[in-house]
Amino acid sequence: MAKRQPNPTPDLLVRSDQPLIGVIMTEGDQEVVRYFVDEQDADAATPQNSIQRALGLAGAWSDLDWEEMEAALETIRHESQPTPPITEL
Repeated sequence: MAKRQPNPTPDLLVRSDQPLIGVIMTEGDQEVVRYFVDEQDADAATPQNSIQRALGLAGAWSDLDWEEMEAALETIRHESQPTPPITEL
């Protein structure tokens, strides 16, 4: 019986001026990320319902009063303690 060879870990080589676009997908019961360097290929692989869900977020806060929200965010900003300086990495 032939011995099964292990699959090598795939790698991806791209030029430094190419974008790397990750598309989250579900394969079976696992969530995976497929990477593309071409926007058209990434768009073609993106499930249509994901695009619609993302576009639906554009108007998610359209019913909120901007002046009121801006004032609330400004209040939070002034009441919050600043993060202490990072002295060690």
